[in-house]
Amino acid sequence: MPEPRKRSITIVTPAIWLALGMAWSVAALQYPLFNENQNTKFLHAASKTGYGFLANDWMAGTIDPLPAFTLLIETLFRLHGIWLVYLLFPALVAILIWSLTSIADRLYGIRRNLAAMALFLGLLFVEQKNLQLGFGTQYLIGHYFQPCVFGVLILLAIERFLEEARLQASALLAIAAAFHPAYMPAALLIQGSFTALTLFQDKRITTASVLPLLLFVALSAPLVIRYKLLFGFTTPQIGAEAMSILSNQRISTHTKVRNWLNLEDYIGMAIIVVSMIMVRKSRLFWIMAPLAAVIAVSVPLLYFIYWPSLEVLTPWRTSVILLPLAYTILAGWFASRFIPLMERNRFVRNFLFAVGAIAITLPVLLHLKEQVNLLTNPANTPESAVMRFVRSHSEQQDIWLIPTREGLFDSFRLETGSPILANWKTHPYKDSEIIEWYRRNKAAESFYEQATTATGPALLRELGKRYGITHAVVRSDVPTKLYTGMKVCWQDTHYKVLGL
Repeated sequence: MPEPRKRSITIVTPAIWLALGMAWSVAALQYPLFNENQNTKFLHAASKTGYGFLANDWMAGTIDPLPAFTLLIETLFRLHGIWLVYLLFPALVAILIWSLTSIADRLYGIRRNLAAMALFLGLLFVEQKNLQLGFGTQYLIGHYFQPCVFGVLILLAIERFLEEARLQASALLAIAAAFHPAYMPAALLIQGSFTALTLFQDKRITTASVLPLLLFVALSAPLVIRYKLLFGFTTPQIGAEAMSILSNQRISTHTKVRNWLNLEDYIGMAIIVVSMIMVRKSRLFWIMAPLAAVIAVSVPLLYFIYWPSLEVLTPWRTSVILLPLAYTILAGWFASRFIPLMERNRFVRNFLFAVGAIAITLPVLLHLKEQVNLLTNPANTPESAVMRFVRSHSEQQDIWLIPTREGLFDSFRLETGSPILANWKTHPYKDSEIIEWYRRNKAAESFYEQATTATGPALLRELGKRYGITHAVVRSDVPTKLYTGMKVCWQDTHYKVLGL
């Protein structure tokens, strides 16, 4: 039987890291369910589980770009446990914190001194926003559970490789890319670095270098093949049009270097360069180098050249892996500088431990009240009033028209369980579907632009005929008298619902 002390350590240690993950999620403010990207990423799963009438939603019938993530969310829906995302988010954050701490310990030995480790963790908490916020408004963690958060498994993979657990490292890379395929380019580069470093270390081809690579290929090949078959361009012309729509309009804040490049990004680049210089003699440098090279080439290239198909890939996404590593290197180095002094001087050791502890707990205490309020008091907005009505009155055959670019309506599908024509937030990924999605949005926008004019009713009736629209949400100032033959199903001072 295991000794009681060893058993307690086995139980307590993961609990401590999970507590740190929960503390981080409070400091970052975890958002309530059905927020922002969740309204897109949860849709396919919800539609498959009989969630309201979403099986009738056009967007829910498009090709799913996230099959692994959808399977996870679908399982939670079927188990009536979608609330578990509130726990999965801090659990993944805990993996991030543990991975970064372990990497820092390998570089600087901070775990041998509790005060140094507390100081290191305190620095991470103070910089929690900056260390996970990449270039092009990309990010690793954000404020809620979504596919990109699985990028923490890439950092765990790097930690595992540095600890010589190569098979684990390759498996984790593949899993991260499976849950968020946008990580596949970074995963390929990192796996290439793992293989090259192993070959260099062993000076010959060995099982240790080949097996992890084969494992990564075996796990990743089905995903790559699926994407090639399902998301390949229908024709070059259709593909080019779809990429132009995404790059120039839908996600231009991510894709257009001229739109996002600012002083903070230059500072981030400098931090990456400095950190890489600091670890230039370690294997970590050669893992970071290809990721940094992608940024060094793609940012200036796409600043001057128009290339939508490459822009949509957002090559600078590798920054969400590089910046956590860079901050880890700097924070670990800073904390380790005090270890000799802390080992000699008890006062310094206690003082720096207190500094680290305060840096961890203060952001949590400052945000705790707001966090509780976010999760326990749903926002009471004019849009939420509309959605409450729809949730209680929508029927299976209904298809709703809503303002496409009104962000507070982005959660309409998941809050009400009702299908809509389209909105600007949630778009498909197949080129032909992107074009159809764009047409739907433009048709809806054309109506809303003219809703208060004499042409509004004809446009709405045309939408009803073409797409089966049964209800339209319009501003309360839209003159009802124009819409003869339609009834006002509900109205307040902000919106009204017209039944066709």
